[in-house]
Amino acid sequence: MGYLSIILGFAILITLSILDVSVFVGGILAALVVIFLNDMAVVDTLVNQYYVGFGGIFTAFFPMFLFGAILAEIYAKSGAAISISQTISSRIFTNQQNTRKNFARAFLAVILASAVLCYGGINSGVAIVTIYPIALGIFAAADIPKKYIMGAICGGAFTFALSGPGSPQLTNIAGMELGTRSTSGLVAGITAIIVEIVIMVFLLSRMATRARLQGEHFAYGPNDTIVEVSTARPGFFCSLIPLIFLLVTFNVFKFNIIIATMLSCAVAIVLFFKQLTIDDVKGSLSNGASSALIPCGCMGSVVGFATVVQSTDAFQNIIKYLTSLPIPAVLLLVVSVAFICALTGGSTTGFRIALPIISKNLMAKGLSASLIHRVGAFSSTTIDSLPHSGAVIMAMSLADLKMKNAYPAVFATTTIATIGGTAVAAIIMLLFPWLP
Repeated sequence: MGYLSIILGFAILITLSILDVSVFVGGILAALVVIFLNDMAVVDTLVNQYYVGFGGIFTAFFPMFLFGAILAEIYAKSGAAISISQTISSRIFTNQQNTRKNFARAFLAVILASAVLCYGGINSGVAIVTIYPIALGIFAAADIPKKYIMGAICGGAFTFALSGPGSPQLTNIAGMELGTRSTSGLVAGITAIIVEIVIMVFLLSRMATRARLQGEHFAYGPNDTIVEVSTARPGFFCSLIPLIFLLVTFNVFKFNIIIATMLSCAVAIVLFFKQLTIDDVKGSLSNGASSALIPCGCMGSVVGFATVVQSTDAFQNIIKYLTSLPIPAVLLLVVSVAFICALTGGSTTGFRIALPIISKNLMAKGLSASLIHRVGAFSSTTIDSLPHSGAVIMAMSLADLKMKNAYPAVFATTTIATIGGTAVAAIIMLLFPWLP
């Protein structure tokens, strides 16, 4: 019955997510199923396990969500996010006669523009909203069917920008709980990033070429708009300064990520003061604070449910079974993290749940904390973006795309490419453990 309770609990959580039921409700309902089927004390389990796990997320991550959301609001209101993405896209993409090369440039431009914003600390949701109208213009110029647009955008926003060395995103930060540096596995991580980008561009280009041969072309949706590039915005290099400041203070001067993000917000307000009114600044602070509560709470709900699951005898038996499998420790790391992230529908949530469960055992098997951090972070972004993922559902809704038409491109960039990157990172760190 214990094993059945875990399966049913996760099934309920995933099903309710797909049906667009709030994860706040879904997490509690899924936890209650586990509690009842395991004959656990309802009130005691909810108070001392579910809500302890829920509150632990706020204690650990809410300040990062808060100042990250404020920074994203400042970039959105000032136009700095659009300035960065527009400049990068226009420098990489130039309309040419060679269709295959044209497609490759278009996809690369969108992927890198998305990744730069996210690697600089901007929330992936804000990055997607910002990049989307710019990507529409690029896809229209290259005549790429629109169903591939979220494959490119999510390829930059949901993958290596979260798991790469030095990233200020929570997926990378979660790995630092092992006592590692934010840049652990630097060489392996950079190599894996390059591999992911190459695979993304190659697969998307092939898919788009095949679609064009079948007579498919780009077409705007009824709700699509083209970004106005003439609006006054901060310059490209000026827009980059707060993001670079965040990366440098976090990775070079080793500032706490909360302090680094807070200072970056202040730098952004000062640099973008010509594009921001007093109301914009107040709105950024208020909206950032409000918007930070929802993702943090969503993560807390899933972690609270996972905390209840971890307390069952069935779950402990599953972990003992997994850790005793006669497979290489690094493969156990990749499979365990990827599986838990797939169940939770998020790389940060799943990685944070998986680490305390498997890290001690993996270290006992000879894996270094640095390898667990970097390879685990990359593997967390492999199958977390299945169709039930809230982030994927949001992306499809923004673009008015049907999952069955647009998801193959998303799968190519956020699963196939990330599996390739994870494999490369693991191989390099196993063969060359002395590399930084």
